[in-house]
This record gives sequence, C-alpha cells and structure tokens, in this order.
Amino acid sequence: MARIESCNSINFTSQICCLENIIIFPLQIRGLTRDATSEKAQAVKRLSDNIEMVSCDIGKPEDVQRAFKDSWAVFAVTDFWAQPHQPEVEIQQGQAMSNAAAKLQVPYFIFSTLEDTMKLSSGKYDVPHFAQKAKIRDYIKENHPTLKTIYVEPGFYMQNWLSSLKPKKSADGTMIFALPVDEKTTLHMVDIEDTGPIITAILNDPEKYVGQDICMCGDAIQFSDVPKIFTKVTGVPASAKTLTEAEYRLGMQSAPKFIQDEFFAMFQWFQEYGYYGKDKDWTTGKKLTTLNTFEQWLKKNGWKGQ
Repeated sequence: MARIESCNSINFTSQICCLENIIIFPLQIRGLTRDATSEKAQAVKRLSDNIEMVSCDIGKPEDVQRAFKDSWAVFAVTDFWAQPHQPEVEIQQGQAMSNAAAKLQVPYFIFSTLEDTMKLSSGKYDVPHFAQKAKIRDYIKENHPTLKTIYVEPGFYMQNWLSSLKPKKSADGTMIFALPVDEKTTLHMVDIEDTGPIITAILNDPEKYVGQDICMCGDAIQFSDVPKIFTKVTGVPASAKTLTEAEYRLGMQSAPKFIQDEFFAMFQWFQEYGYYGKDKDWTTGKKLTTLNTFEQWLKKNGWKGQ
C-alpha cells in the first residue's frame, strides 16, 4: 500500500512505543532501545514478525552506525531526560545519528526536533529540552546539507494530563487543571500515539517533505477550554486555575531547581510565544493525516481525571 516495498528496513530510536501504529509497512522495522531484552522492548517485538529490536546506545557512534546499516529510512529521537544536567549529551546523540545516516547514505532521515526558545525570545526563555533539539537541527542543516532530512515537531503531549499535570479534585468534587499560564494561553497539543500515523504519511511520499518542518499537533485550544471540553466529555465538573510562580514551584518542590526553572520558563514561553513560536504553521501535520483533538483523545481513552 506504500511506495516502499523494496526497502530494507526502518530504524526508530527511543520512542518505540509508537511502533504499533506503523507496522502496516511490508518491510522490516528495526527498533533501537537501550535494552532489547527488556519487557517493553519484547512487547513491541511481539506486535509483528516484521519487527526486530536492537540494543543501541545512541550516544556511541559505532553503535549507531551498526544499527543504521542498510536502512532505507531512519526516525531519530534524542533523549534529553537521560542526562538533563548535561546538555552536551543530547546534542552528541543527535550528531552521532545524523553523522551515521550521512556516512551510510541513508535515503531518508526523519528527526524529532523543537524550537530554539532562547533564539526566538532573544534569550528570555531558556528551555533546554526545546533549544537543544533545535541546535541539532541547525547542525544537520549545516554539516549534512545533502542528507534528505524531514523534521517533525511533536506538540504538548495530551498524555501529560495523566501524569505530571494531572488535575486535583477539590472538596466539592471539581477537577482543577492548574498551570502557570493565563487562561487565554493557547496549548498546542498532540496525542503522542499519533506519531505512527504521521511517520506513516511521511514515508508514503518522503520526497515531498524533505527539508520541511512537520508540526505534530492535533489541537490548539486555550487553557480555559481544557476543563470545558473535559466536562463536556466526562460529565465531571472542572475548572482552570492560573498558578503563581510560587504556587507552581511549591508543587514542583520534589524536583531539582534547574528542572523547576526549565518548566516554568517553558510555560511562560507558551504564554508569550505559543508552543511553536509566533510564525510557524502548526497545522502541517493535520494536513498529512487525521490527528486526534483533545475531545477525541478523551473519548478514546475514557479518562475522567482519576
């Protein structure tokens, strides 16, 4: 059904949880992970006979080159959170993967990136897990101009509401969605399980998207609309609350200060610039394939704030 029947393999790094969405391709999929024997890796392998899982340290050039060998396309994701206090580690990962893809002359290289918050805000907002990925994009463009690279930019994960940003129930049963942003702030959100359909759409006609930034964003709604949509779907009363910096840091007190600083800066970036900056077209992914809106995501997973 795709135009890649004769290809050898596709490598996917880090975000292997999305592989179940893309096993429709009649070719071998090679998933890269730190430990191919882990239960999570083996669960992915069991999804299809066309999947193989390979142990690979994406920070080691020799590992990456071995894993990328004979690939037709690579989907590469760096791992900022492995060493958040050492920004050079993520950049080295991105450089190692793009260097290997270029050396092996991999036909298509898809890289997961974000915006350079420091550059676009003239140094006002330091969000390393955004800016470092943008620096890798700059490195690829400068050092490997002939590598056919396609850039994807995932939005704010809807799944964040299930974990770190889970709403709290008030005494009267109302679910409180709380963020350190004005209620009019637009949140550009994506169901991360839509990664597979996006990559599938790109690989159906990759030449068409070479050099482009594809924004993976299924919905862009104001913060005030999050609880309204939640209540519409679940019937559970909910409201939005704008946290002060002090309130936000109190809720994050178990995290190191540099992590608190980074996330607070990220939300302030959202408020002033939006997730993708002021000028980028966030709908590019929606033009490729259908992506879940926040309402559809709520209906799909049946989550009611618990």
